[in-house]
Amino acid sequence: MNQLARFLLIIVSIIVTAQFAFAQYNPQSFSAMQWRLVGPHRAGRVTTVAGIPGNPAVYYFGTPGGGVWKTIDGGRVWTPIFDDAHVASIGALALAPSNPDIVYVGTGEETVGAGVYKSTDGGNTWTHAGLDQVRYISAIVIDPKDPAVVLASGRDYAMAGQMRGIFKTSDGGKNWKQVFFWDDKTSVVALEAAPDDPRTIFAATYNLQIDPANRRALGSESLIFKSTDEGDTWRQVAGVGLPNATPRGTIGLAIAPKTNAKRVYAILNNGFFRSDDGGITWQRSTNDPRITGSTYFGKTYVDPINPDLVYVMQTSTYRSLDGGKNWESYKGAPSGEDQHVFWIDPQNPERIILGSDQGAIISLDGGHTWSDWFTQPTGQFYHVTTDNQFPYRLYAAQQDSGSVAVLSRSDFGIITYRDWFSTGAFESGYISPDPQNPNIVFSVGWYGSVFRLDRTTGQIATVFGPGAKYRYTWETPLVRSPQDAKTMYLGTQFMMRTMDNGETWQEIGPDLTARSPAEKAVGVIETISPSAAQAGEIWVGSSTGIVQITRDNGATWANVTPPELPARAGVTLIETSATDANTAYLIASVAADLRPYIFRTRDAGKSWQKIIDGLPDNAIARVVREDGQRQGLLYAGTENGVYVSFDGGDHWQTLQLNLPTTSVRDLHVHGSDLVAATYGRGLWILDDVSPLRQVDETRATALFKPAEATRVRFDNHPDTPLSVDLPHGDNPPEGAIIYYYLKAPAREITLEVHDANGNIVRRFSSSTPPPDKRAANVPEYWFAPPDVLTTNAGLNRFAWNLEWEHPDALTYNFRGRHIDYIEYTLPDHAVPGKTDSRWKNFSPAAYD
Repeated sequence: MNQLARFLLIIVSIIVTAQFAFAQYNPQSFSAMQWRLVGPHRAGRVTTVAGIPGNPAVYYFGTPGGGVWKTIDGGRVWTPIFDDAHVASIGALALAPSNPDIVYVGTGEETVGAGVYKSTDGGNTWTHAGLDQVRYISAIVIDPKDPAVVLASGRDYAMAGQMRGIFKTSDGGKNWKQVFFWDDKTSVVALEAAPDDPRTIFAATYNLQIDPANRRALGSESLIFKSTDEGDTWRQVAGVGLPNATPRGTIGLAIAPKTNAKRVYAILNNGFFRSDDGGITWQRSTNDPRITGSTYFGKTYVDPINPDLVYVMQTSTYRSLDGGKNWESYKGAPSGEDQHVFWIDPQNPERIILGSDQGAIISLDGGHTWSDWFTQPTGQFYHVTTDNQFPYRLYAAQQDSGSVAVLSRSDFGIITYRDWFSTGAFESGYISPDPQNPNIVFSVGWYGSVFRLDRTTGQIATVFGPGAKYRYTWETPLVRSPQDAKTMYLGTQFMMRTMDNGETWQEIGPDLTARSPAEKAVGVIETISPSAAQAGEIWVGSSTGIVQITRDNGATWANVTPPELPARAGVTLIETSATDANTAYLIASVAADLRPYIFRTRDAGKSWQKIIDGLPDNAIARVVREDGQRQGLLYAGTENGVYVSFDGGDHWQTLQLNLPTTSVRDLHVHGSDLVAATYGRGLWILDDVSPLRQVDETRATALFKPAEATRVRFDNHPDTPLSVDLPHGDNPPEGAIIYYYLKAPAREITLEVHDANGNIVRRFSSSTPPPDKRAANVPEYWFAPPDVLTTNAGLNRFAWNLEWEHPDALTYNFRGRHIDYIEYTLPDHAVPGKTDSRWKNFSPAAYD
């Protein structure tokens, strides 16, 4: 790494902008800014999978928050194919047996969807195909001969209503008819057609209920139904032999081949059952305690050729070779991979795609070997923070997979598995690297505990355990003091504080979660925000909807809960201003309520204002962060994307840019970068937010002051570079990002970089240079595009690598527009008249 490069002088035929506050700006003012995927390529949960019969290369999977993905090379590289639909949550996916280019996708799983979508070209393009009022599509069945005949099942555990049950279309989604409805609280969770009698279809219903004693899912109305006319009419199967006692939980169904729809397998909370007469009578197949269903699992599958070969999805995938009597663990890991969905090629059962909490994997040999799931950037992340190293690391907890610390840029040119490590945190916990020693990382572990990782030894120690006294939440907050690097705060029902980097902990203040002194406190602290503007000031919010503030390090507390807070709301996040001790922002959420709730106070909680103008009314607010450099500049993450405000939250506008539609759970400002943790598409960075801090549309042209930049090599390793098709995150642009704004398209512009003495260091223009006609012995993708200034109306972006113009000589590297990766025999290929003919041979290398 070369020394820090500070800009001396930049001269361009446009004017330096001044800061000017507008309520909202034209989206063109930010259009050239780009979100950059960091990764890591460690996959998240998969909800549905499919493949093409007879084709070992093409497979699909859907995710709860990352859209639909496709591979055409057997799982080495996966590509998102559903981003243009702008719906991230996928509940079902099916390919037409008669034409696999016809794909139906049912949306809504982790979050609310938008009905059914259809593609007729293998996922290249999509059209909406109805049922937009059905919030969650749980299954899709397509007629094997007519792809226009489709059944789709709907569920909704959160809200009662009529838009659930089973729906049928006979015209490819133009019109739908509800063909089954039980009641306004009961969902359909399974829909299976018999492989040798496709007009016979089985369905299972479920009504989610929660046991208040232990918060476990119970459920009622777990019933099995059957249709023999391709879904037009339905009747409940007799079910003799199935347990009468609830909870049966969610029922998973599989219909065996070669049985004329007579043999049916079912997995319930109560065990594994089998029917050999089409559902009239049932027998428990096994007493194996591993083979049970649950709300989270609850699926079973049968081989398309062998009716006795059965699979059950649990913490492992279990397999039975004798029709469900005896079972073996087929695929899994000691920590529990949590297996969910399965597809077996009906033409070759050796080909399988499996979806789990860790992603989608493929086997071509019946499960003896599997592809890798470190190829899919579909991680579901909660909270993100950074350290103060260069390059800095992003620390975040990933649902189902633990935690990660990943570099913001890699010395290998691209960000891969070499560039991240686990911190030992729980899958949903906060992480806090020690600002004085980046090798020490604190994180929230299992059940509200706190871990301390020492990277120099690789050891993890528990420094706090909640025991029986303290309550904790799924996302237990752990926050470091902005004034004292050794002080951290932890949320239970009390505020816990350590002043010696985790060695000892003390309660500061009473139980902060009770709504009134007479009420029994049952809540937990969900969010903690110490003020950077005033030492000793700390804000907390609870699951019971209480906001408390202390200004004396916890000696006294004041309840400053907004009276406008909805009933049953929990306070999920508080953000205090870095410059004004009286200003804070909070986010609240209400179960089954999709509306955003963001509030602001400018008088330390005496009064609050709701600030949601410009936010969609069907996207839960997840996070709000203050920029800290420009007054009034705020960022917000919602269930469908990122938003920005320039007036303290009075008005919001989208900052989505190229970020795919997904749930944005956290945002973090690191210097001039904005970091985003998404719940389904990994971690992203918006490199250099200078345009947001300096934007001013009153001028026809403007050059934004660049952020401080550091010159580094693209790849510090002269060995064979990593393959370009290796799944990876992207490095930031080399050197400095230079933004300039043009109110109207320009014909030609130039940009010059001068040193302090006025000497020209580099000169760039909008003119396209003549093509380099020299033959190269590497593909074009190794070559960077020419350094050409764009002249678009709105914001333009240009990256300068902080280097002087290369001398007029043989080039020496395989990257950049100066590449000449050719073996030379001099003087035949020498620069005419400027090389010494005594040199006989030259091979490219990485000289600097």
